[in-house]
Amino acid sequence: MTAKRRILAFEIGTFFTRYVVFEDGRMGIPGTVATPVDSVESFYQALAHIVNGQRAPLDGIAMSVPGFIDVSKQVAVTAGALGMLYKHEIGKELQEYLDKPVPTWMENDANCAAMAEKLSGNAVKLDDFALITIDTGIGGALFLGGGIRRGKDWRAGELGMMIPNYETGGFNTMQNYLSTIVLAEDYAKEFDVPTGSIVPATLFRRLDEPRVRKIVDKWIDYLAIAIFNTAAATDPECILLGGGICREQQLLPMVNAALDRIPQWGDFRTSVKRCRHTNNAGLIGAYYAFETEVGGLTDVPIR
Repeated sequence: MTAKRRILAFEIGTFFTRYVVFEDGRMGIPGTVATPVDSVESFYQALAHIVNGQRAPLDGIAMSVPGFIDVSKQVAVTAGALGMLYKHEIGKELQEYLDKPVPTWMENDANCAAMAEKLSGNAVKLDDFALITIDTGIGGALFLGGGIRRGKDWRAGELGMMIPNYETGGFNTMQNYLSTIVLAEDYAKEFDVPTGSIVPATLFRRLDEPRVRKIVDKWIDYLAIAIFNTAAATDPECILLGGGICREQQLLPMVNAALDRIPQWGDFRTSVKRCRHTNNAGLIGAYYAFETEVGGLTDVPIR
């Protein structure tokens, strides 16, 4: 009997790290641990505890990591809010903590989300698409010409760094206008309540309240601007929206209405859809990246 191919995928986040084993493309049940941030040693020890505790040998370790990831050298040039990982060869250094060496591969988290959509999401049949991820931060990825566009310094697709409002906002980036934190802050200011008193996504269920509608409409306008600028710069077949807030049913109709108010949208119009994968995008994309970059597979199975 042929042994099953087992890949352990990690989705490394600012507060939590999720992990799951893929056996011949079949995804298991994910687990979660708090991401150690006190030292790089504690971080490696936490990952190694999961790896060394596996019931069967692993064929690979795949990692979705925030920040600028030099995939050619497998170095985290930056790692988002995880400062202890900056400039580290995470996969190589992790080996020192493992009982047995295991091949590794790491990729930027937004790129992993795009890969997940290409593998088994809403971009399976597309060769050119862009992805905008919306959460407490704004990320992005470009899948153009049949592959991830990483750029000369591994910074391509940082769509949250666009400057949308220089005349009144100076050098504030899209992150300052479009993160879910902004929705919470605007609500707190309007209703004179603590910022943490509202879950931003719930505002889409209160659109019949004029004061709430005004807050959401302003936020939607900036999302439409981000989509328009991305379409004008890359001319993709589709733009996908990721992040939990994009699951709200009212979001896409409001975005399309806002786009239609942009006079030049007719020249750059493209399809705008939600991502199929949300919670597991990083895990699925990391697995895809490992199998294509290390495993040498061109037809990656997943079930």
